[in-house]
Amino acid sequence: MIEDLAIKLVLLDERVLLFVNCALIAVGAIIAAILSRSTVGIARAPYFALSAVIVFAISVVQTFWLSILSAIAGGFVWLLVLIAFSAQIAAGYMFCLIALARSRDAFGHGRLAILGFIPIANFWLLLTPSKSEISSMRVATAPLLSGGYGVLTAIVAIAAATGVNHVVEEQTRMLVQQTENEPSAQAAWVRTLIGQQGLEETLLIMAAEASLPFAIDEVTTLTTIEASGTQLRRTYVVGFEGMTMTEEFRTRSRNGICAWPSFEPILLASGSIREVYVERSGREIGSVLVTREECEF
Repeated sequence: MIEDLAIKLVLLDERVLLFVNCALIAVGAIIAAILSRSTVGIARAPYFALSAVIVFAISVVQTFWLSILSAIAGGFVWLLVLIAFSAQIAAGYMFCLIALARSRDAFGHGRLAILGFIPIANFWLLLTPSKSEISSMRVATAPLLSGGYGVLTAIVAIAAATGVNHVVEEQTRMLVQQTENEPSAQAAWVRTLIGQQGLEETLLIMAAEASLPFAIDEVTTLTTIEASGTQLRRTYVVGFEGMTMTEEFRTRSRNGICAWPSFEPILLASGSIREVYVERSGREIGSVLVTREECEF
């Protein structure tokens, strides 16, 4: 049940996921605002550097998604979701702590820490000079976070985060292509879709997303995939005339369907697979219908 919920979250629209991530950051910030009893402040350079380091840390956490295929096959998508969501909450918590400290240093109170979470307005919080040159509230920071070194640290961290995000995007595109050739991942995905959308809707999705035509060999091409109720119909065009469908061919085709991992969830859900073979002229050579009974699931 937890795994199904995790996969539902992964399948959310990108805009919805963006909203969820922002909401989690807000949750972390609220927790920090409630629990924080600190009275320290930090200057502009340390604030800039620490903010950039947090952004870099978030980008590193995103690399965990590159194991999504293994997670789907192994049933631990929930762990990836937990890590990702926990990271967003932690980021919100840390952002709030340093924004509170910057607000105290710049304005003498923490009430304007919210500026750190508002685009454009956050520059006000970042660029406002310290209220006083010397303050007992200002916390001492490491040399790499202070002054010019702090600015340089921030620039390096932002550049590194940008690089990591680029790598993740490129690897994600490769994973999408790999999914098309990874039977175990396909099977897990189909099983998940059936659990969420139902068998008939899943078959419609599979038919709509198929990349066709697809050459099986020199003479056989998969040209159409159609969904009708609980049956998935796959039509092949054979490139020569006069072919007949022998019992040996039917058996080989049936065994191939039963052995293909992504078909198993369909058959277990009481669906069926029909493969139809036709000549280029349109004459039907024959068809093979497979249910869970034929595969002895």
